[in-house]
Amino acid sequence: MFLGDGSTRHGPRSPGSDDERSGPFDSLVHTLLATADVEGLLGLDAGLAHELGAQGRAAWQVLAGVPGPWRSLGAEFFAPFGVGYHVAVWERP
Repeated sequence: MFLGDGSTRHGPRSPGSDDERSGPFDSLVHTLLATADVEGLLGLDAGLAHELGAQGRAAWQVLAGVPGPWRSLGAEFFAPFGVGYHVAVWERP
């Protein structure tokens, strides 16, 4: 099980102010975590993640670098207070 912060820019009262790119970014991250897509995680745009305040990017890339194969048991995404939080569980098949 692991977690990581997504964008801090979901909505006008978010810590980083609203950014329309935050929804698609966190949706992509959720899909990558839910499908254990290590190549996708390694390919996340570091510049965009930085602009959106997504501090979890580095941790997701470290996770993706651990030799697999991996299977996702599930992933969840929450964005209270305008900050995205990703939680996922992976296991070796």
